[in-house]
Amino acid sequence: MLLLNVVGIIAYRTKVVDKNGGRQFSNFVLEIVTPVLVVNAYADVEYESRLVVNMLWTFLLAAVSYVVFIAAVYLLVRQKPGRETEIERFSAIYSNCGFMGIPLASAILGNEGVFYTTAFLSVFFCFAWTHGIMLLTGQHDRKALVKKLCSPTMIGIVIGLLLFFFRIPLPDLLGKTFGYVAGLNTPMAMVASGISVAQADLFHALKNPRVYYVSAVKLLIVPVILAALFLPLGFIPESVRIVVLVLMAAPSAAMCTLQCQKHDMNDAYASHIFAVTTLVSMLTMPAVVKLFTWALELQTGMPFCFAYSRSTWLYPVAGTWMSFRFFALSISSLPILWMEARM
Repeated sequence: MLLLNVVGIIAYRTKVVDKNGGRQFSNFVLEIVTPVLVVNAYADVEYESRLVVNMLWTFLLAAVSYVVFIAAVYLLVRQKPGRETEIERFSAIYSNCGFMGIPLASAILGNEGVFYTTAFLSVFFCFAWTHGIMLLTGQHDRKALVKKLCSPTMIGIVIGLLLFFFRIPLPDLLGKTFGYVAGLNTPMAMVASGISVAQADLFHALKNPRVYYVSAVKLLIVPVILAALFLPLGFIPESVRIVVLVLMAAPSAAMCTLQCQKHDMNDAYASHIFAVTTLVSMLTMPAVVKLFTWALELQTGMPFCFAYSRSTWLYPVAGTWMSFRFFALSISSLPILWMEARM
């Protein structure tokens, strides 16, 4: 995926694609490829009561995760004169979960991962267009929320749900076409992200220590804390926890830059955070997931009483014990980062 980002950067730097072309490229992914991917995911997954229950768990876990993220970011990114605190907090809380999260969720769990991602996106839109807009501007944008809830991706989710619940199969020709278009999502999304990164003044961004700090909060510190909180939740399927963790650990949302442009805020700073988190996330997202799955393996392989099945009453005890160890790892770097935050 990192190499696909590089392809986008090269395409922009060599003027194969300009700024307007990059915007059209991104729009094509968001308005056509992603909705088709969503419909295709629902059509390819056979109806199971397990999936319905897991989707409901995804809704709940996503909402709780945003509450945790908001509380942690407000604590770690403190208000100080001269800082762009609103931009930093928005960038640290809200992720590019559609662009970056869907490809990785699809790579890890296939169409089932995309299936759960659609539930997460519904929660993301509700939080980002209410709390997020109020955080940046101090006011609600209800019209924008309604418009976003009528976006092609959300329409794709509704169509997909109808196909799933009423068990309506796609015609073979249409199904094959949707499959081809859905296959474009990962490469095109990654190339589009690379084009967006290339448009930012990356060298200037790398000179700003605050960008590193916000990136660490967004990509490592809070996701690892969140992963520690997920460990004792053995009653929630592992696949759901992994998908939510991946989407929360995705890089900062491009939405922040767009909203800053709209409201005459420091969009250059927002684009710097977006560019750095997008590049670094190619390493941190797989690392966070690997760390979480490794902790789960340790959890299930514990000695004596902790070796019981996940379905037993001892599982929460084992999970809590592992969470303390995992949480200790997550906070080991906090003193340095906390000092940096207060500089």
